[in-house]
Amino acid sequence: MKKFLTLIISAIALVGCIEDSFDTSPSAQPQFDVEELDMGVQFTENPSPTAKLMIYNPNSKNISLETVKLRSGEYFRMNVDGQAGKVFHDVEIRPNDSIYVFVECTLPPTPTAEPVVMSDDLEVTTNGVMKTLPIKALAQNVERHVRKVLESDTRFTNELPHVVFDTLRVAPGATLTLSPGVSLLFHDKAALVVEGTLISEGTAELPVIMRGDRTGNVVADISYDVMSNQWEGLRFARESRNNRLSHTEIMNTCQGVMLDSLTQLTMINSRLYNSGRVQLAVGGDSEVTALGCEISNAASALLLLEGGNYVFDRCTIANWYLFTWPDMAIIEFITPENTSATFSNSIINGRDSSVGDYGDVEAVDIWFRRCMFKENGTDDGRYLQCLWGEDPKLDYSLTDYTFDYSPTTGSPALEAAMPEYDSEELPALDRRGRLRGLTLGAYAPAPEEAEE
Repeated sequence: MKKFLTLIISAIALVGCIEDSFDTSPSAQPQFDVEELDMGVQFTENPSPTAKLMIYNPNSKNISLETVKLRSGEYFRMNVDGQAGKVFHDVEIRPNDSIYVFVECTLPPTPTAEPVVMSDDLEVTTNGVMKTLPIKALAQNVERHVRKVLESDTRFTNELPHVVFDTLRVAPGATLTLSPGVSLLFHDKAALVVEGTLISEGTAELPVIMRGDRTGNVVADISYDVMSNQWEGLRFARESRNNRLSHTEIMNTCQGVMLDSLTQLTMINSRLYNSGRVQLAVGGDSEVTALGCEISNAASALLLLEGGNYVFDRCTIANWYLFTWPDMAIIEFITPENTSATFSNSIINGRDSSVGDYGDVEAVDIWFRRCMFKENGTDDGRYLQCLWGEDPKLDYSLTDYTFDYSPTTGSPALEAAMPEYDSEELPALDRRGRLRGLTLGAYAPAPEEAEE
């Protein structure tokens, strides 16, 4: 028994010795998991999202970080291993282990409309040696809209990004005009509700952007651009008329663009992208015309159309949503018997079936003219000169999280359009300013593809 107790005491002493053994040599230093902590664009006077970094101990013994602090601490603040503070002393890291450092900032207004770099340094002293890690963010002044109602005609210009908190509402009888290059950035649960009229005047060089207000990357090199459910979306109220979106990008929504009944919307060379539910949902007796538009990536249908009048010409309607299998077909009709719809020279492609079942196709006024489908099929009285069972060879990658949707080399969409089916209002140039030519869908090929 005595021998057994001696062994236990010796083992405890040995463990204690290992745990308390610190490498005090100046060469025993921690490592950072990044060379610089870049927090991206941050809106002035707004607390930033939390950024994180890790401090590793690659040594075979414990090390003690004598001090961990920010050089200035004027605009940036930190949390070390779960504790908030300005200066930390004697922070221990076990062998081959690590700790987290979380950093936030609140940046002051700047004297310019352009982003201004603001920086600090994380200073870590170990065994008398100080290592520094640069921290930076771009301070961007913004124009804020908090529960704002526009009761008269208003124009937003592009001098500063516009950040929307809660809901921006366009009252009946009022028109909101968005100048070329305007950015509307929506905070969590924010929305744009149009009871009057919305005119978006984007161009190929200066598109109008509507997106969530999170910037930079979610993790590593994955951009917030691919993340849906960041803001509620764009809503057109009943009887909202004469709405026009030109070269406008609407992305990262909970539910993309919703039109109540008796509404009217024209979209030219625009992009609806990445919705957590339906991408474009339209109520009865509405009118929608989409020319040269990309409508893509949603957890449900891309188009959910109730009875009304619809024209989709040279559109890319593609659903390769990343995070779940869509729960509806790419295009769904609610009351097909009350619907007049024409799809021309368009690409319809994605994970689920292209068009939901709507009964006897020849008994309704729904037409597909020279459209490309992934399914095998044959033309009939309402499907005219379509391309069946074709891979359009669009430029996207589910593994790299990139969704360009331009046709690539060898795409059967190249030189396949039939101009006699095009609308007279179809622009000669696509959303990126390229000559549209005879390519199916929203995009002409990149110049190098065209040359090949």
